[in-house]
Amino acid sequence: MNKYLLLLIFTLVLPITAHAQFFDFGFGDPFDDFFGPHRVEQQQPVEKAQFKGGVQGMNDFIEKNYKNPSPRIQGLEGEIMVLCVISEKGKVEDAKVSRGLALAYDKEAVRVVKKMKFKPAKQGKKKVKSRYQIAFPIRKGRLSFNTLPTVDV
Repeated sequence: MNKYLLLLIFTLVLPITAHAQFFDFGFGDPFDDFFGPHRVEQQQPVEKAQFKGGVQGMNDFIEKNYKNPSPRIQGLEGEIMVLCVISEKGKVEDAKVSRGLALAYDKEAVRVVKKMKFKPAKQGKKKVKSRYQIAFPIRKGRLSFNTLPTVDV
């Protein structure tokens, strides 16, 4: 019985309050009392963080510093995705694997990312923290930025 009574009250009261707001009977926005009137502040666009040397420089850095784990998994294929936080100074503060392949490969990818230095992100003229995602393509058990199939010799 109580459920039906509440349902009846809601069906009667909601349309009245909706019309009252539409015709501006002085109710106003209830959140204005707590937060003040709504103001939309125009935020300046964020200029993303960049690796010194661009994408090609990043790939060269990764190829130079990434060491394939010694017990290589021959048929391992895919991408390791590392998500990192870049500080206002351009240093990698935190790095975590968001999509991994094998533990040894994932740990090596995180180690390499932590060594990287970036040009920090900017919002207007102010340097800000940002997130960045880096892919490590693994083909036949080793790092390969080459899109052609790798051949074991």
